[in-house]
Amino acid sequence: MIARTAPLTATPRPKIADVAAAAGVSVPTVSKVLNGRSHVSEATRARVRKALEDLEYTKRNVPAAQPGLLQLVVNNFDSPWILETMEGVEAAASRLGFAIAYTRADHATAESWRKLRESSANRLAGVVLLAPRSGSRLVTTLRSLNIPAVAIDPEVSEGLAIPSVSPASFSGALAAVGHLLGLGHRRIGIITGRGHSPGHGLARYAAYIAALHEAGLPVLPELVRDGDFSIESGLRLGGDLLDLPEPPTAIVTGSDLQALGVMNAAAQRSLKIPADLSIVGFDDIAQAALMSPPLTTVRQPLAQLASMAVNILTEQQGPAVPAALELATELVIRGTTAPPSR
Repeated sequence: MIARTAPLTATPRPKIADVAAAAGVSVPTVSKVLNGRSHVSEATRARVRKALEDLEYTKRNVPAAQPGLLQLVVNNFDSPWILETMEGVEAAASRLGFAIAYTRADHATAESWRKLRESSANRLAGVVLLAPRSGSRLVTTLRSLNIPAVAIDPEVSEGLAIPSVSPASFSGALAAVGHLLGLGHRRIGIITGRGHSPGHGLARYAAYIAALHEAGLPVLPELVRDGDFSIESGLRLGGDLLDLPEPPTAIVTGSDLQALGVMNAAAQRSLKIPADLSIVGFDDIAQAALMSPPLTTVRQPLAQLASMAVNILTEQQGPAVPAALELATELVIRGTTAPPSR
């Protein structure tokens, strides 16, 4: 009787996912080490290299593949703020070797995400939600599919089940109102966005109240309007404020577009800026410096927000801790603010 020996089986070649698991990092992090990219700490880089050596991994074991895909989901494409943030996300994704795709929130579905996750080329690695609304179904769907996700500037960050990065709305508005108070304004109007974006709208209104109280001034309901950050709302609500029997000498707006609307309302009433009316915007979009006069505004760090969001997203390993991070804003003083003439 001839004894049969079991056939020898080849040891499976290690995959990049095996290296990531051994090093306790994400697959994109291993990819960055292999390709000599930055944004990896020396300690993490050393850990990945040790895992590569221990597993005897070499790049030739893995055929060349298309870069992973990050998807940016937006509510609309109708504002310069959105377009500038999109450019920041694309630049950050490109630096890390990812392709980027865009879609509207109402076109993002579980079915479309499943197809992208199953794709062999440009497989979906994660999703960036731009300004998701409170209670968005998108967050729940992404969590159920175990797809890494991060939010930029969510309507409300409290209770959000994914990580988020936002501008510091309260401190930005506090600086804006403080600047006007420092110029000598005492009758300051505000156009908020409490209904359109409760988180930021309420934070900026709270800063307005805090600044007035600190200056010993009352909060007058007649000087408060609620808008939607558009030029049209700035034109309409700014006109309301300027038509008061005793109009404000300065107006703080919820966006640069809204500030442009207020500037138009002032021009229609033959008011000069800043001699007759001071205006402060919020965002510092590219057009703000080109307005006539150039707009004093609160600068949101859009490129930093985008870069941080992409880094958080590509470093995720399984369900991420839903931390809410804030980046500092900066008051940029230009030509639309001056001491009151009356």
